[in-house]
Amino acid sequence: MKVQTVSISSSDVPAIELRNLGKNFEDFRAIDDVNLNVAQGEVFGLLGPNGAGKTTTMRIIACLLSPTDGDVLVKGKSVRDPRNRTEISREIGLLTESPNIYERLTAEQNLVFFAHAYGVPENEIEGRIKKVLEEFNLADRRQDRTVTLSKGMKQKLAIARALVHGPSILLLDEPTASLDAESAKMIRTQISETAKMGGHTVFLSTHNLDDASRLCDRIAFISRGRILASGSEKEVARQVKRDQLDAKADRVSISLINSEGFSEENLSRLIAGSKSIHKNGDGRTFELIFKDEYSDEEIDSLTSKAIESLVAAGAKITSVVQSRPSLEDLYLEIVARERKQN
Repeated sequence: MKVQTVSISSSDVPAIELRNLGKNFEDFRAIDDVNLNVAQGEVFGLLGPNGAGKTTTMRIIACLLSPTDGDVLVKGKSVRDPRNRTEISREIGLLTESPNIYERLTAEQNLVFFAHAYGVPENEIEGRIKKVLEEFNLADRRQDRTVTLSKGMKQKLAIARALVHGPSILLLDEPTASLDAESAKMIRTQISETAKMGGHTVFLSTHNLDDASRLCDRIAFISRGRILASGSEKEVARQVKRDQLDAKADRVSISLINSEGFSEENLSRLIAGSKSIHKNGDGRTFELIFKDEYSDEEIDSLTSKAIESLVAAGAKITSVVQSRPSLEDLYLEIVARERKQN
């Protein structure tokens, strides 16, 4: 009998894997049985309010805290094994919520200091610093003291500092916190370009839902140390809708000129696929709430068929408005539900 050998490439190993992760601080359970996988090259967002467990999770991944139970694997290596911690640290660039850069030093001096701290070989430091300064459009400010930089530039310098030792994984804790809209946009752009051009895995923690929606391939909602939902935005939407949350379901509002003869009962016979149909107070506008199992593409198709059926039945339509729950809607809904259950 011939035995077949299956090889697993390094890219098949998750960049970060949380296995039944738990963390206690005396009697407080900060992280509670968390399971997550982050693929190599992925931008993953951990979303939650202040105190949800985001920063604690990041510190465990970066080997700054030890788990109480469970484990974290970084490229297959356990953070619980002290022999792995130096290697894991080299794989990770960490941006904490506070930039922690030295304001009396110049931008270049900050990077030189942290390059030495990370153990970058002396003959590589100059080249690496030049590279990150150019990538972050800071080359012309390299000799300026950090105190003279704007908040946005300081944050860019902090991310450059996290990348100066050439890590493959970037951990960003609230990267746009306290920034104005222009600076936040600049940082989002830089994160996106860094992930795409550098091939980095980015693990982003935030309570800014706009950041997550713009940047992340997948997201997870965390509250009180527990994961409430995870996946792409569409997958998270399906998880929420499976719980029969009509207030956050996909909806289509259709307005008619001639509403006579189109009762809710008649509309239900004409239109397939809706969970329910409600006429609004004006008598000319009605709302379709679609069944939970439908994808966005199926809902678009059903909406087109509904319009065709109405027109064929003699309806004159003035407007069609689709409404889908935003990331903020979904997040607020599942957090509210989780709090009610506790």
